[in-house]
Amino acid sequence: MKKLGLFFLICTLIVSSIVSLNVSYAADLSFPYNATYAAGFNSQADDQAQANEMLRNEYNEWKAARVTQNGAGGNLRVQRGSSDSYDTVSEGIGYGMVLSAYFDDRTTFDSLWKYAKAHFNSNGLMGWHVDANGNFVGTGGSGAATDAEEDMAIALIMATKKWGTYESDAKTLLRNMMSKEVEPGTYVLKPGDTWGGSNVTNPSYFAPGYYRVYAEFTGDQNWLKVADKCYEILNKCRNSNTGLVPDWCTAQGTQASGQGYDFKYDAVRTPWRIAVDYSWYGTSSAKTVCDGMSKFFKNGGISSIGDGYSISGNKISNNHSSTFVSCIASGAMTGFDATFAKDMYNDCLKTKDAYSTGWSYYGNSLRMMILLHLTGNFPNPLKYSPASATPTPTSTPSRPSNTPTPTKQTGNQVVEDVNRDRAVNMADVVQLATCFNATRGTNKYIANCDINNDGSINMSDVIMIAVKFNYTY
Repeated sequence: MKKLGLFFLICTLIVSSIVSLNVSYAADLSFPYNATYAAGFNSQADDQAQANEMLRNEYNEWKAARVTQNGAGGNLRVQRGSSDSYDTVSEGIGYGMVLSAYFDDRTTFDSLWKYAKAHFNSNGLMGWHVDANGNFVGTGGSGAATDAEEDMAIALIMATKKWGTYESDAKTLLRNMMSKEVEPGTYVLKPGDTWGGSNVTNPSYFAPGYYRVYAEFTGDQNWLKVADKCYEILNKCRNSNTGLVPDWCTAQGTQASGQGYDFKYDAVRTPWRIAVDYSWYGTSSAKTVCDGMSKFFKNGGISSIGDGYSISGNKISNNHSSTFVSCIASGAMTGFDATFAKDMYNDCLKTKDAYSTGWSYYGNSLRMMILLHLTGNFPNPLKYSPASATPTPTSTPSRPSNTPTPTKQTGNQVVEDVNRDRAVNMADVVQLATCFNATRGTNKYIANCDINNDGSINMSDVIMIAVKFNYTY
């Protein structure tokens, strides 16, 4: 009885502290979002409910093909294909964390993040290249790649808003990024923690929309200086006629020694990353950059989009790939031409790499994230609330704007309401107490009490009740 009394005391303290603090984290954010962006176009789907179901199916297919526990040391990792010996790159972990966070897949999110941390280097950043057995590849495999950390950080911020327990991890990662992946004094984004800066940078790593989120989340206004520097470099390196940017360049926009200067599989990510800044913040420079590229590809015709160009516009390769189609479609969201944006979205839906091929990892991962953007399902984690969502064409009555949308539901039931009395309160804590510390497969285990569905009924489930405490439906 003494142990049970202590349990209730702890639970009561957790509930009261979270409720009384009125924290801004652990908000009611769940897929689908159907968001209204700050600027540019919103969802390109004609039938939003159908698009949301398509996204769920696409995510499940992507996850089945790309996420594995093999060689993950008890966690999960995103694997590339047979052509890369099923290895893992930190970029893929970043992509996977973004997807699992936005699709409410906390089990996958946690396992990917644990895998990333298990492969941190001495700078507190993930080594970029890990083989299928969990070992860094070569002498450079332990060096970090900045674009990976960027996606991990935004995913951790989204996870903090959803689930409320990742704030410290996110802020620590961002401090390490600012310390090691931003050139001191110039605010040039380095491509990694051990190399680059003014002498070589990668425009496709520039994610100024993310940096605005980082600044607000951490209070570190230096991230805004990084965003400004990104546009300064983009304005120097992009071609004045085509708007195309190179894979690599110096801070002066010139060709970096030993690096490619064409618009290929690195550079094509630029319109996606920059368009997000316009969708989230309406940054005028983002529209200028993206609209220049959209004009070029519209004039050339969507069906003729290849997978490589000189920045002056000469086509180098004719493959109509998912990588190029999806990224160009994302760039069209800044509002250059409504018909072009819609046609690019439709082409993105049908242009997909077969998962049976050995090289499908890159294009399909980008396509998956970009489909979220194109359908209004990639909201700014710090600005979005369910009340700001666009209506979804469905027969389900909309909930009043002053009533929060539950984070997770089974049918019409909120999963935090473990006793199913349509209210989240101490009665749910009492029921959870009867099976506390039980694990899946044991006699005491009650599925309703395993709120986060991780196979164990523990304090994390209590915290989820606390976050939703006093919610009724």
